[in-house]
Amino acid sequence: MREPRNPFRMRSSEHIDSDSTFIRLFCPEGLDLLPQNKLWERVQIIRSAPGGGKTTLLRAFTPNVLNTLYESQSNEDYKMLFNKMKQLDVITEDGPNLLGIVLSCSRNYATLEDLDCNPVQKERLLYALLNARIILATLRNVLILKKMNYPNDLHRITFEINIDAFPADIETPCTGRQLYEWARSVEKSVSDIMDRFGPIERKPIQGHDTLFSLEMITPDHISIDGNPLKCRVLIMFDDVHQLSLNQRRKLIQTVIEARPVVSVWLAERLEALAPDELLASGVIAGREYERPINMEEYWRNVHNKRFEKAMIDIADRRARSARDIPIVSFDACLQESLDGAKWNQVFQQTIDTCEKRIMDKKGNSKKYDDWIRSKEIEEGTLRQQAIGWRTLEILIERDLNKSQLSFDFDNILSLDELEHRDNSSAQAAAELYLAEEFNIPYYYGISRVTSIASYNIEQFLDFSGELFEEIIASTLLKRQQSLDPSRQEAIQKKVAQQRWDDIIRRIPNGRGVQNFLLAIKDLANEEWDKGTASYGGGGGITGIGITMVDRDKMVKSDSNYQHAMYKNLNTILSLCISNHLLEVTLGLKQGGKSWMILYLNRWLCLQFGLPLQYGGWKSIKPKELINWVDKGYRLSDKNGGSLFDEG
Repeated sequence: MREPRNPFRMRSSEHIDSDSTFIRLFCPEGLDLLPQNKLWERVQIIRSAPGGGKTTLLRAFTPNVLNTLYESQSNEDYKMLFNKMKQLDVITEDGPNLLGIVLSCSRNYATLEDLDCNPVQKERLLYALLNARIILATLRNVLILKKMNYPNDLHRITFEINIDAFPADIETPCTGRQLYEWARSVEKSVSDIMDRFGPIERKPIQGHDTLFSLEMITPDHISIDGNPLKCRVLIMFDDVHQLSLNQRRKLIQTVIEARPVVSVWLAERLEALAPDELLASGVIAGREYERPINMEEYWRNVHNKRFEKAMIDIADRRARSARDIPIVSFDACLQESLDGAKWNQVFQQTIDTCEKRIMDKKGNSKKYDDWIRSKEIEEGTLRQQAIGWRTLEILIERDLNKSQLSFDFDNILSLDELEHRDNSSAQAAAELYLAEEFNIPYYYGISRVTSIASYNIEQFLDFSGELFEEIIASTLLKRQQSLDPSRQEAIQKKVAQQRWDDIIRRIPNGRGVQNFLLAIKDLANEEWDKGTASYGGGGGITGIGITMVDRDKMVKSDSNYQHAMYKNLNTILSLCISNHLLEVTLGLKQGGKSWMILYLNRWLCLQFGLPLQYGGWKSIKPKELINWVDKGYRLSDKNGGSLFDEG
């Protein structure tokens, strides 16, 4: 297959036809989110927002990919993935050791809920359709794993099945061909019922009582040319969120209670969860299943540099795959520095401006003289000096506000006190203030591109793909291949605006979601405009906090009439969380209370001109949030909130 002009445009594994291309673009670090303990013994539930990488992860365990990986293990680009698969016992020196079977739940299962029949009949039809398709997918993947022809070699497969739940209308042992014909007939009979019009209560319905296919496709039951299969079996249900609410609940419950011998993974978007599930702390791990894997949450909880490293690896792999242009490193094409001659004049102007403002603020007071002298002799580039002066201005502004409250105007501050207060949060805020005041780029460089991604792979590809498009154009036009910071920022702001505009089209009640996010923005800007940048995470607010006590009231709102007023708020919050517009941190201890923190997705921080760091948030009562939903922040009563610094 000819490589695309811009490989960043290949956003999902379904759109990558070649298995070798898929492997070359796959980031091995993505396998690290799988639990190391009892990975194959327990049911795994994998969740993410759209674009989190669920389908890509599942595809990595399918026969075509594993065969290609094994045959190309000497390829330098594949070695890390090959070694990780060996560690998971998916591949051995003799070949793939896993029969991975992906079954998409997007294929008209939800249509069964529309049939005019009783719930028991619908459930039997669901089991029948799932059993048939699991068996058909198993037969196909067995032949692919063994490099045989499908469906011509089905007769070479033998099933010896000895389970009570297996239907009596097929004798065992049977060949793969016989089982194939039987499963096809079951699938057709269910499809015929779905195509009927009108009630079907009185017509006989053929269905199944259980999901027996999970019990029958064990390696002990399958042989090829008389030889046992001898490998692990993994059933992967993808797009579980496409099922109806009742079907999804039934499938998860059935799989967990069945304790299948084969390994089972279920992948779904967060949108499948009800508001109480999204606002709660998640499923508690049990003996039969692990706590669900939230892909964005995993990346957020590991060190940020690991996510950045993984995204750089993904970007480099895609950049090297582009046709017509020779690029080895994506981040090398993004200029990281503003220390060149072009910006020196601007930074000298900022130094002069900040110094004058500081002198005006201090007046005749000698309180800050030692601080000011330290900046006058401070070395470094003009950019570093400018950030230093703007940081000093922030610290003096903070101290002046504090002094007005405590009447402490004459206490001369030492350099030790300056060093204590001059932290990374104040410096980060100073950089953004300078960017706003003097039109200096802020959102540029690979670290900030990965920060804007907010731990979502597709989101990273959105922003980096637009940057790469510009890199391609510059290269083809014989211009400088690397993008300067101003151009990087302009491109990323354009992508953020497109994503913002897309909310209305893509998300139910998108206008309401936008209004709620704008309320958070207005709150953040009101605090940011005070100029003291007193909060962690770059000195600005990028989130709101709700006490866990209030959260519990909100979670119970659907079942408790007293809290029914929270229903609309819960819906808006659920849409924001499931679409990765708000990121949840639960159980944070602060101020003697436990909190649920809702941070803006970092691309929204770009859209709203806020810091990209995490940390600053304000506590808000649910009743005020209800006002935000109805009226926005500016028309709310603004009472209650307290400011916190997570750092």
